[in-house]
Amino acid sequence: MQWRRTSVITITLLIIAVAFVGPNVSAHSGGIFTLIISKNGIAPTNASMIVNDTARWINVDDSENVTHRIFVDSNGDGDYFGDDDWDSGNLTSSCETDANGTKLDENCNAFFDIPFNYTDSDGKYPFMDISSTGERTYGNVTVNPDTHLTPGFQQEPEEETENDTKPTWLLAIAAISGIGAVVLGAMIVFGNKDED
Repeated sequence: MQWRRTSVITITLLIIAVAFVGPNVSAHSGGIFTLIISKNGIAPTNASMIVNDTARWINVDDSENVTHRIFVDSNGDGDYFGDDDWDSGNLTSSCETDANGTKLDENCNAFFDIPFNYTDSDGKYPFMDISSTGERTYGNVTVNPDTHLTPGFQQEPEEETENDTKPTWLLAIAAISGIGAVVLGAMIVFGNKDED
């Protein structure tokens, strides 16, 4: 009877330990990928990000009376001015604010955001910057699929180094030692009472 109870406790603890030691998988939480608009153009002109990231164009061109306008071709048809395409409106290098940091002109924008956080947003999005001087700069935003969310997507394995594998082995050894300690403790607590 005691051996059966000890076995059940041991198996239960092993199942719980495996649940905590197993790999954690989560989706890419997203971040902001910044594209800088300056007197010399846009950097980078070819940006690469992951689904759930936001592309942010920031105008830092402080040339007098120069604004920039970003047009993004959402469907890649070569027409930047379609109904479904994105238009930033005029972007200035700064917006005047009051003492609380609130913009005085709500139409003033120094940056433009496009969040790529919707289903099937992966792909290549050509963009064009037109400055108020008439200069045009072209580029692309490539949105890569989130490998945690894409069924069947297989990423090329990265070359493992000896240092990459050590923490995993240390964690496994620690987990096994912990399980052994719990089993030993359970055997002592629920040990054979017939010895008296």
